Amino acid sequence: IEGAMKWGRKKNLSMLITESAGLCNRCSPYIRGILSVCVIDNLSGVNTPRKIGPMLKYADIVVVTKGDIVSQAEREVFAFNIKEVNSNAKVIFVNGITGQGTFALAKYFSEVPEVDTLKDRTLRFTMPAAICSYCTGETRIGDYYQLGMLKKMEYGD
Repeated sequence: IEGAMKWGRKKNLSMLITESAGLCNRCSPYIRGILSVCVIDNLSGVNTPRKIGPMLKYADIVVVTKGDIVSQAEREVFAFNIKEVNSNAKVIFVNGITGQGTFALAKYFSEVPEVDTLKDRTLRFTMPAAICSYCTGETRIGDYYQLGMLKKMEYGD
């Protein structure tokens, strides 16, 4: 994520959103003090919110997609199950085709304070899989702390 921030600064981006789910098995390494978003597909089944662990439990915002493809009852059960796991999260249903819900999501993004660096920041929780330094309990962020099975993204010009 540090590499993405450096790349974004180099490109003079006004906003950088990273989606880290899948980078570390089913974990999403949320960072303390930075808005965390979990995106869940409504087609994944009404019980999915109970199965995805810290990725949902520690999210500030939960974006639910493809709600137009399921019944109203399924949407309501899905939302209820999200709130059972994370009662503090703001749940936003977003339709990628019509754009419904995107204004509300953009509003939350625009209200987030700017982050200049990840130095001295820590993860919100430890990772459970034990295949990298973060999985074994490390929460400090930075190249110095990253050990184990790691692959880095390469950012082109």
